[in-house]
Amino acid sequence: MVTINLTLNNFSELPSLLDVFGCFGNDYEYTTQGIFRRKIPPACSICSTPMVHNGYNPHTKQGLGEIIIGRYKCSNCGSTHEEDHSFWEDLKALLYDSFNDFFKLLRYHNVSYEGISDIMDFIYPRSRSTILRAFYKEMEQETVPFSENIHMVHYDEQHPKEGRCQKYRLTLLDAKTQTTIADDLFDDKSPETIKEFLRKNLDASEPVFIVTDFDKRYPDILKEIFGDKLVHQYCLMHLNKLIVSDFPKNTTIEQELLKYRLLNIFYNRENEIKFLEELQSEELNVINNEEKHQEWSKKAKKEFNQFRRKLKLERRRKKENLPLNSLEKAKHNFDKLMENIRTYDQTIQKRLWMINKHWLNLTLFHYLPGAPATNNPIESYYSKSLKTDNKKQFRTDKGIGNQIKLTQMRRLNLLKKPQKSFLELFRLFNPFKL
Repeated sequence: MVTINLTLNNFSELPSLLDVFGCFGNDYEYTTQGIFRRKIPPACSICSTPMVHNGYNPHTKQGLGEIIIGRYKCSNCGSTHEEDHSFWEDLKALLYDSFNDFFKLLRYHNVSYEGISDIMDFIYPRSRSTILRAFYKEMEQETVPFSENIHMVHYDEQHPKEGRCQKYRLTLLDAKTQTTIADDLFDDKSPETIKEFLRKNLDASEPVFIVTDFDKRYPDILKEIFGDKLVHQYCLMHLNKLIVSDFPKNTTIEQELLKYRLLNIFYNRENEIKFLEELQSEELNVINNEEKHQEWSKKAKKEFNQFRRKLKLERRRKKENLPLNSLEKAKHNFDKLMENIRTYDQTIQKRLWMINKHWLNLTLFHYLPGAPATNNPIESYYSKSLKTDNKKQFRTDKGIGNQIKLTQMRRLNLLKKPQKSFLELFRLFNPFKL
């Protein structure tokens, strides 16, 4: 074991010194002057003559400390040699690798590079550009295994009646084949009933992508059954229904415009928004006359409904669905709404905060090829099988790709947990402080 010569100044740092130099043998020493070298100098690599101690070279890293590495000189040929200091580079790399894992975790939670830089000011200052370069370099080196066998399913419930008795219909539908996995009636829909139904019909040991509505019980139920194998997508059409329900039936043009801006977060409603903006500009000419304004409002709403119906018929003729926005576009539209959140009614503010809270679960379909964004297939299945029942920062493609990769890494438990805390890592540098 390396010989460590302590002084009163560094006596308390013995554990850290042992951690740093523990891999070296008994032929090395750490002197009272803080020089790391061999006790007996090695032979010259040129003439094989035994060398002698010849001072030292300092290796400094600003903000961390300085290590003093011993030098040797050949008394025969005069050549000099410095002791290997790769352990110092490894020690710095250990800290920087931990920083990089920290950056990835913060980026996974959508913390901006500037925000990370501000956080690092409390730990070890790093500029925004330094963090960005380190993050991009790390992400280029990451490879995420893609599971082609992930099971994509829809889950929903229906509440039919058997005579006067309330029944609960639980259904699982395969997202790829649109075939029914399970469809059973129960006397209740308690969490235990749902758990038993899911365990019976799905393999909890395999990854599963499951689409549900916004029932508050589902996250805990699904997490308990599938654990880290779960990818939980909230249905965007259910979100749209919730948004529509937040507005009165008899809306003003201003309310209708705000409603479509919310609907435009995940679906492309730019045509409707443009039409409503034109109507809003016309409204300014009649808003001061109450009688004219009422007549104009009725006419404007009728024109808008006709325009909306025309768009719907065009999509139906072309056999097209309402187009989804890209992840970048959705984030942009949402951020624009959040900028003015304090100007909206309390109900709309709550809806935007709900979307913000569940953003990842609303956008997971972007991360897996062919993944569904809605529960429309199971709703269609219900309407056909039981018709009488009544019953939702990036700037570049690379940034979006990195965010997708981070989410996949989190799902596959590839985001590393630290073996040592920052405090423990910084403590290793204590003996070498300037």
